[in-house]
Amino acid sequence: MKNMHKAQRDPEKTRQSFIDAAFELFAEKGYPGTSMNQIAVRGGGSRANLYLHFHGKAEIVLAYMYGIEKRLGAPFLELFATQPHDAESISRWLQTIKDLWIEKRTVFMAIEMAMTENEEVAGAWLDIMHSIADSIPELEGDKQLKQNFIALWMGLDRNFYFLYGRQRLENEEFVLEALTRQWLALFQPDALS
Repeated sequence: MKNMHKAQRDPEKTRQSFIDAAFELFAEKGYPGTSMNQIAVRGGGSRANLYLHFHGKAEIVLAYMYGIEKRLGAPFLELFATQPHDAESISRWLQTIKDLWIEKRTVFMAIEMAMTENEEVAGAWLDIMHSIADSIPELEGDKQLKQNFIALWMGLDRNFYFLYGRQRLENEEFVLEALTRQWLALFQPDALS
C-alpha cells in the first residue's frame, strides 16, 4: 500500500488531475487534437484509470463546465443585484466579463470546440445558461425577460468568442459599445431608441 501512487489514494484528486491535464492539452493541441491517452499520461495515470472517471473528452468538458457554473453565474447575479443601471455601470460590468474571458480564454475555447463536436456539451452549455437565469430572482415569473437575458448572453458569448477567443480586436470598441446598449435595454427598454 505504501508504493501506491498518491493520486490513486484520492479519487477526487485523480479526477481533477485528469481535468487539469485535459485543459492544458486542449490549450496546446486543441480539442480535436487531444487524445484520451495523452490526457491519461499528462494526468499521471493510466488510460484504465482515466476511463474509470471519464468515458471521453466530452465528459471531461462537462465536468469542468458544471464545476464553474457558480463562477459563471456570479457576474450575472451581481448585475441584477446592483441596479439601477446606466451605460457606465453596464460598461464596467462588461469589463468584468471581458476579464473572465481573457483569464479563461483557453477554457472557453476548448468548450467552444467541444460544443461543435458534441451535442451533449452544447446542450449542457444552454442548460447552464437556463440554470443561471433561473437563479436570478429578478427574472422569476417573467418568461420574456428571462429569454431576453439568455439571448443577450448568447450574443455576448459569441462576440467575446471572436474578440477574445479568436483575438479579432479590430472593432472591439464598437462591439463593446453595442453590447452596452443591448444590455442596458434589458434594464431600460427604451435605451435602444
